[in-house]
Amino acid sequence: MSQDLLRPAQPVPPASLGSHYGRCGGRTAYARETSPGSWQVKIHDPTDRLAGHDGWLLVGAGWPTLSAARAATGLS
Repeated sequence: MSQDLLRPAQPVPPASLGSHYGRCGGRTAYARETSPGSWQVKIHDPTDRLAGHDGWLLVGAGWPTLSAARAATGLS
């Protein structure tokens, strides 16, 4: 049997995804690339009843670039 078949496969390094902290509507905001070419924006508002248990509220998702997400949400 060939020794090449017995070597473990090399893991593929994960893609480096982007993120950005800023402000949106007077609140702390966080934009992150959830997969290459797809951005989402969340704001931190623990007083909003729609916010998750951690106080973050999803404003929107699916923008192809950080610039598009910032323009659509007013993220600074």
